[in-house]
Amino acid sequence: MRIFFTRPDSEIVAAPSPLGMMSLAAYLRKYRTGDEFQLYDARVHYTPNDKLAAMVADSKPDVLCITSFSLEAEVSHDLAARVKALRPDIKIFIGGPYPTSDPQGALLDSHFDMAFVGEGERSLLAVLNALDKGDSFEGIQGIAYRKNGEVVHTGYPEMIADLDEIPIPAWDLIDLDFMFSRKGKRSMMNKLQRSNRAVSVFTTRGCPYQCTYCHNVFGKKLRKRSPDHVLEEFRLLHDRYGVRELEILDDIFNMDMERAALIFDRMEQENLHFDITFPNGLRSERLDEPLLKKFKKGGVYWITVAIETGSPRIQKQIKKNVSLEKAQENINLISKMGINCNGFFMMGFLDETEEEIMQTINFAVNSQLVIASFFILTPFPNTEIYNEAVNAGIDMSARFSDYHDISVNLSKVSTKRLWKLKKLAYRKFYLSPKRVFLILRANPFRVGVWDGIFYLFKMVFTGRELRKKAASS
Repeated sequence: MRIFFTRPDSEIVAAPSPLGMMSLAAYLRKYRTGDEFQLYDARVHYTPNDKLAAMVADSKPDVLCITSFSLEAEVSHDLAARVKALRPDIKIFIGGPYPTSDPQGALLDSHFDMAFVGEGERSLLAVLNALDKGDSFEGIQGIAYRKNGEVVHTGYPEMIADLDEIPIPAWDLIDLDFMFSRKGKRSMMNKLQRSNRAVSVFTTRGCPYQCTYCHNVFGKKLRKRSPDHVLEEFRLLHDRYGVRELEILDDIFNMDMERAALIFDRMEQENLHFDITFPNGLRSERLDEPLLKKFKKGGVYWITVAIETGSPRIQKQIKKNVSLEKAQENINLISKMGINCNGFFMMGFLDETEEEIMQTINFAVNSQLVIASFFILTPFPNTEIYNEAVNAGIDMSARFSDYHDISVNLSKVSTKRLWKLKKLAYRKFYLSPKRVFLILRANPFRVGVWDGIFYLFKMVFTGRELRKKAASS
């Protein structure tokens, strides 16, 4: 079977390695024979949908697999329509956070033949085997498809407990040298990377916390690759592909602190040297001085902690349950260790007051954080906070954008005021001698310095198109 993997180009400004598609391809290689794979990352190549659709049609795959975030829904639907117009015989599957959060909504578009929910390795394997045999899809978990004109959703798949069952991602299917040399979209989520030869990796899946705003792609149980499995991939990246920087995208790499320490010990023993960042957010309470010393020695120069809110009430409401006092202690410790620390914060939670938003701003301003990002809550469909808003009678029919814009305002402040508070947060945080000193002291920037300066200037002084929407609210 010929299988074409892609993600469309979109407004997303980062294009890290497409690990999900690479993992699917590696899994199918292990458990099937005779398939031909093509992986084309249109976000990396800036390929518009008309050209991408023609490329897919020319390659004549049996199946097109599209991965999509929720804010990429529109461009993914457009791509599917264009491909079907050229080659109606190609089966089109969609996976990723978008169909995971709203599989029925995705399949309202007849151009999609199937949607995949959660992690897709076992589900895709089972579907392809069924297609080969001409069998039905009944009994296959983690998919949504049409039967007699009705959408059948089989629920979440059973998650893969032993992640070593999944081979190392198929790094050979992408052109890393092109990714390292291209201009424009950066190859990492981290805006301020040190090396061009940088890639993203996962060492765990899942998160045991119950944050109400979060997608549930990988489940609520932490699952871990063995240190042997992780180090095998690290050696491959270092020795074969010349990778010199890693960003570890795990939801919570430090949930198992002993394992985290062991991986860094093994890297030292095997002379694997990388610059390393954690852009997704380590759990701020699960850090101590011994672990941070291993991080520092092992090349970690940038850590993100996801605090989200400085309000104890909102912490409980969103089930984040961060100990704010402990978080400040560990941010101070990270700074003391000479590791640069970034903080994630959100505002606009359900029934949040201006006073509570100011608690968040003041938490960030009074911290030793080098960088802080202030986002607006986006209550994506089928998250717990989305359902809470629906039950509260709030109109949730808006098109959902990213965390920089206001898709829908759930807070007790006006939309115009919420936008002003976001700008106030950036100004109070960055326009201070203390922050200038911390940023100049950090100065880790090699590749993305001008992107970083432009980003901060935009956030502090100009904002985005949201200002136009807020002014009319």
